[in-house]
Amino acid sequence: SGMSCLYTVPVWKPYSCSGNVWEKDVSSLPREKLMSSDKCRAAALRYVSMQMKTEGQVKDYLIRKGYTREEAEDAAAFLREYKYIDDREYCRAYYRSACLKGRGRRRIEQELLKKKVNRLIREILTEKERALAAGRRMLREHEENGRYADRNFLARAGRRLISLGYESETVYSVIGTLMKERKENE
Repeated sequence: SGMSCLYTVPVWKPYSCSGNVWEKDVSSLPREKLMSSDKCRAAALRYVSMQMKTEGQVKDYLIRKGYTREEAEDAAAFLREYKYIDDREYCRAYYRSACLKGRGRRRIEQELLKKKVNRLIREILTEKERALAAGRRMLREHEENGRYADRNFLARAGRRLISLGYESETVYSVIGTLMKERKENE
């Protein structure tokens, strides 16, 4: 376990805290408060070092460990700033993993709710479903007109989805799903 940063706080994550990222104007804070804040951040770093966590999970963990809500908020803001926690990316990764395991949308939403993910972020899941429905509709209309869905069609469908405002990651996922479904139906 390497030691670095102000007050020799243990850092368990493979990232370093070079340049004293915790260093700020602390001359007005009492030493006990400063030490407690650093300990809270260190506990938060240890907690997220093993696997991805949500901001809500980190805050709950720190409060259970006896830190104040203010210290937990500060530690979560620190982790968010340095990209140790990112609820949006957590949802995407969790959704992909759960889909591979065959879980349905409702179950995934319930599991994310238990993991303290904000409702607005959970709505990312429905964006992919809407994009997939639009892609399937385009494919069905294309094939009903007696045309074969080749690579050119998939490229056009992808451009159309992007023009409708879907993120490129969502579009790539939808195109991949459509290609897989097309191969299965052949």
